[in-house]
Amino acid sequence: MRTQLPDLQIAGRGNTLGEQVHSRLRGAILSGILKPGQKLSVRALANSLNVSMTPTRDALARLIAEDVLKQGSDRTVFVPVLDISEIDEVFNLRCLLEVKLAEQALANVSKSLAPALKRIQNKLVRSFDAHDYKGVVAQNFEFHFTLYEAANAKITLKVVENLWLRAGPMLNLLYPEFDRTRSGVLKHAAILECVEKGEVSRIGMAIQADILGAKAELIRVVSDRDEIFAHAYRITATV
Repeated sequence: MRTQLPDLQIAGRGNTLGEQVHSRLRGAILSGILKPGQKLSVRALANSLNVSMTPTRDALARLIAEDVLKQGSDRTVFVPVLDISEIDEVFNLRCLLEVKLAEQALANVSKSLAPALKRIQNKLVRSFDAHDYKGVVAQNFEFHFTLYEAANAKITLKVVENLWLRAGPMLNLLYPEFDRTRSGVLKHAAILECVEKGEVSRIGMAIQADILGAKAELIRVVSDRDEIFAHAYRITATV
């Protein structure tokens, strides 16, 4: 089923229109605007981005070549869905790298970082209160990358960005369940407290708890979904 596309009027970087479209689509994937399994048509994306079909088609082809998007046998382009082993691998790698970025960010910390993170956290909570889960996923991305960019470690940040291209859409599957527990909000509060107090020794554990908590919940959600599909298949096979 082809899902209705959101408005993708987000900022893009690049000298050419094609580069800007590519950047804007990457941004939509990174921040979870696009969902796992979502099918993408050139025409719908071009309309959403308010550009012509040629740069949109070129950007999709580039993202497929980068293994960010997938193309089916019928040439349908879609956002990939990670299986459990892929979730485990991606989130474990995130732990290793994002702990280092967070620790380095605190070593370089400026007075503006904590207030910036607090503003994003407040927006995230308001999105929770409004049951705006797209906003929650986007602000979660903004929170993490505002912190990591302060590390001034461009190569590591690029690797982490590539991991988020796989993980970002999958985070949509955490909601609305995460709204009930709001465990992610509490874990962000722990990260924010470390930034405010300049506690380099604790922030690694806070980042790790946030990432591994999301991983455990995501694996549970995917396992439950797979079991539902398998059960439905078994029923169909016996009819």
